[in-house]
Amino acid sequence: MTAGRLGRLPRADPVGALLALLRAPETARTFDEADWDAVVRVARPARLLAALRLRLERHGVFADVPERVRMHLDAERTLVRFRKQMVLWELECIARALSEFPAPLVLLKGAAYVVQGFGFAEGRLPSDVDLMVPRASLDAAERALLGAGWQTEALDPYDERYYREWSHELPPMRYPEHPLELDLHHTILPLTGRIQPKADALFADAVPIAGTRFHVLCPADQVVHAATQLFQDSDCAGRLRDLVDFDALIGELGATERFRERLVERARLHGAERPLAYALRYAGRFLGTPDALGLDSRVRGNDDARVRGNDGAERSRAMLPPIPRVARFMMDRLVPRALLPTHPDRRTPLAVRTARFALFLRSHWLRMPPALLARHAITKGWRALRAEAPSEVE
Repeated sequence: MTAGRLGRLPRADPVGALLALLRAPETARTFDEADWDAVVRVARPARLLAALRLRLERHGVFADVPERVRMHLDAERTLVRFRKQMVLWELECIARALSEFPAPLVLLKGAAYVVQGFGFAEGRLPSDVDLMVPRASLDAAERALLGAGWQTEALDPYDERYYREWSHELPPMRYPEHPLELDLHHTILPLTGRIQPKADALFADAVPIAGTRFHVLCPADQVVHAATQLFQDSDCAGRLRDLVDFDALIGELGATERFRERLVERARLHGAERPLAYALRYAGRFLGTPDALGLDSRVRGNDDARVRGNDGAERSRAMLPPIPRVARFMMDRLVPRALLPTHPDRRTPLAVRTARFALFLRSHWLRMPPALLARHAITKGWRALRAEAPSEVE
């Protein structure tokens, strides 16, 4: 796909045009206002307008965007800056509420990117704050937050049990009139899932943020978490934004051979090699993620790949296991259909709906053992049937 061919592409394929802009922002010079209209209507519901603006600005082509389009992009940047301030305010309130809390407070995802000052945080639109505390301290943290004014919505007994016995987080909390939710975690994946990250290691290697009460995951764990959130704990439906986050995180962190080795070590420790391999595969395919990690050969399972260290000595790289052929074949057909946004003026194709349903089933299969999954399906199905049943008329 060349820049010259992109001049007419957006109207027929606005999703492909959005990907082209994310991969190579300089192609913006070939777009007219009609093309931009299609791209903006795809990027807005995908929550990628601010990320797109940031990439255009960093590549020096934002001035080439038509003024009426820049107004939309600037408005989204203003919203992102407002949300960023709300994240910082929420963190200040949380720090006060947990000022006497002795256990570490580890920020995850968006809030972590903000406090670390990552540049790509300027292109994200956060909707919540994710905070992780040790499971042994979870009840104490919840009591402190509830005592300080945070509230949770009333849940039915089954959902309440699901969160507290099987999930990796408590029900969402919100302080009255605050715009952001607070999700209180004790690990990064469900307790019943096929992958069980080492929570003790997550906390032991967390990095303190100077001048605050908070920590963040170590750099390699942040990348592993981003990969597992998308390819282990979600159905991928319309989640291009998460892949853009992964791509940007690689750009922030993945520059050295030592980091490459560390990332493989941490993925192996947490049992997360497969989700990491998927994230690298599709970030490279859709976003052109540079091979700053040097992991392409590992994903292909090239066990003979070797690297020369700074001392000149040649040694074998630590490898990610290859993705099994059948799994790779199926994911290559499902992920593109499910992950990418759909055309704004067309009905969602059957192939897309089928792919999203298949990955929805996959996400639940990975999240629960068979007996629990059957129970969960029956409970949710019965609830849905009751909700659709006509009410009695007196």
